[in-house]
Amino acid sequence: MGDRALINGLVVLGLGLFASSVSSLLEHFALLGTATDFGRGLFDGLSVVAFGVAIFVLVRSRRAKPD
Repeated sequence: MGDRALINGLVVLGLGLFASSVSSLLEHFALLGTATDFGRGLFDGLSVVAFGVAIFVLVRSRRAKPD
């Protein structure tokens, strides 16, 4: 686990999971109306981007390793 790209990919994956969890939490506690909808959309978008970046970084780190 000493490979820096692998660790960075896992950190980004964790951030994506966190953003997805925050979006789900905002869904259950809709206190501010439209602002809550905006926040849910923002965190959903951040999670999608983070998952895409994590997949890219993890696949790239796997291919960069010498045989």
